[in-house]
Amino acid sequence: MKIIITTFLALSIACLLQARTWTSTAGTTVEGELTNFANSTAFIMTSDGRQLPVQLQLLSPADQEYIKEWYVAKKEGRTLPQSGGGGGKLSEGLAEILPEKLLDSKGEEVSRNELAGKTVGFYFSAHWCPPCRAFTPRLVDFRDTNKKDFEVVFVSSDRNPAAQMGYMKEAKMKWLTMKHRSKEANALAKKYGVSGIPALIIVSPDGETITKNGRGDVSSNPKGALASWQK
Repeated sequence: MKIIITTFLALSIACLLQARTWTSTAGTTVEGELTNFANSTAFIMTSDGRQLPVQLQLLSPADQEYIKEWYVAKKEGRTLPQSGGGGGKLSEGLAEILPEKLLDSKGEEVSRNELAGKTVGFYFSAHWCPPCRAFTPRLVDFRDTNKKDFEVVFVSSDRNPAAQMGYMKEAKMKWLTMKHRSKEANALAKKYGVSGIPALIIVSPDGETITKNGRGDVSSNPKGALASWQK
């Protein structure tokens, strides 16, 4: 009997090590292991053995991206870990300065847990600002290249919400943003002493400030900036 219990516990621990926190577009979460993906449906096994079929489009952008990578890896005979950036709970340091809900590039609400485990860049910018429009394409390329470990949160100084989302669409920003001139957005600008734009503040996954000159780092060292921030 003791052997059976020990074996069961070992199997349970093994399953937990493969678990991932999945976030829906509505912000709800569930712990489980991805076991299959077919017909645009992900099959997630929970700790109690249930198989949950979930339509891909109902999951967060980070989870959708992970599933696509998992599917390709499976076909190639590789294995991807199911824990990691974007799939867990946000650190207390970041949770203290962010609202529970952020917006994606389509204006849909997503959980702030999308940022879990990632280095984050708070990008203070606006479409009406010429230096911002000059730097944004560089940041878009940098973010898209490093999206597994780095994410941007756009803090807009645009004149209204429509201009904010229009800027994101025009510049092909696939990252997250905060509601236009929200209380939390204003608090971030004050916290980091932002007095001019563009400004890119880099913080660790724990919410510690790494540099207030992210713009300079991305411009001068796009291939090595992320590694230097992670040291």
